[in-house]
Amino acid sequence: MSNPALKDLYDADGNLISPILPEGVKNYLIDIDGTICDDIPNEEPERMATCDFYPDARETINRWYDEGHIITFFTSRTDEHREITERWLRKNGFKYHGILLNKPRGGNYHWIDNHLVKATRYKGKFTDLVKKLVEIEVFEH
Repeated sequence: MSNPALKDLYDADGNLISPILPEGVKNYLIDIDGTICDDIPNEEPERMATCDFYPDARETINRWYDEGHIITFFTSRTDEHREITERWLRKNGFKYHGILLNKPRGGNYHWIDNHLVKATRYKGKFTDLVKKLVEIEVFEH
């Protein structure tokens, strides 16, 4: 499956700005270690080839892919781990569109973007997503 066509957007002056996905299509950025498989630190790359994957993660991610959503793995693994990571994903049957390596390590992420960002913290099981009201930090106008 290829990426769905992006929709052009324009500002108030008619200038082209960053495009968006079609209505209903989500861009999933998904961590690898500790989220779809055992938590393997970069300092032990030999474990990356044989670590166990989480079946509920594969099932959910592949369903999202089949529904037309974009799946990109966003990982703290480095460029030197690309080949072993891609081989592991293929071997274990994960469907995806891309991998972004070199995510900063250490957690406590705070993502700032001009597009709407939704974050879901993984806590041990992939299930259907549900809506909840939560407190967030925003820029004051």
